[in-house]
Amino acid sequence: MTNHRLLLISRDDISRVASSKEGDQLFKALARLTRGDYELLATAPQPDKWSKEHGGPDDTLLGPDSIRRRLAEAGGLLEGVYYVPKSLLTQKRNREQALHDMMSRYAVKPRHCFLFSSSGKFVKAATEIGIKAVYLGKDRSLLTELEKLID
Repeated sequence: MTNHRLLLISRDDISRVASSKEGDQLFKALARLTRGDYELLATAPQPDKWSKEHGGPDDTLLGPDSIRRRLAEAGGLLEGVYYVPKSLLTQKRNREQALHDMMSRYAVKPRHCFLFSSSGKFVKAATEIGIKAVYLGKDRSLLTELEKLID
């Protein structure tokens, strides 16, 4: 696939919109993008401790009422989840390495990679390496930014 693009969105940002009144619209927009040229990869901080039990943050991605299921019902596909390692002293480097690793795994250049996050530091790291990154805050919503990609 020569024209594919990588769409990186935080698990927490997807979950916030998914549980709002705009949830169905979000999944329709994501489905439309993933049926086209976009591959969707959710990002999440690496947990301090891995657990096999349900009820943790990963249920929002993979559990019974998950992002993956809701997206599939809308006709879309979540490629996977990338866990960004956490470290107090090397967090900036971890973010940069994670972004490079994701692009490498999906064989995309920074200009074909889009990141949407409410983490200013993650957006800054992405921007510094040439990824089209958008900070989600009061003035910018995930749904509005995704709809811009569709148009």
